[in-house]
Amino acid sequence: MDNFFLREIESITDDWVIFQMKKHNIKRKDLTQELGLDKSYLSLLFAKADNPRKIHLTKAMKGLFYYYFRTKDLENKITP
Repeated sequence: MDNFFLREIESITDDWVIFQMKKHNIKRKDLTQELGLDKSYLSLLFAKADNPRKIHLTKAMKGLFYYYFRTKDLENKITP
């Protein structure tokens, strides 16, 4: 697998996802509808660091978010 891609995926955090959501004006509800994610999953993902139930992104989820927001970036370049 391409080293650049692996570095990109590894750099994705819940803070990166939140930044991308703000950048593209995407709400949690949009993620549940467009990606089929469960609301409770997102709540635990975006929970504060001191929450014992907080979850972290797996490589697969990092890849999902990477391509989802990469697609949003490309859509914005195409749309005038």
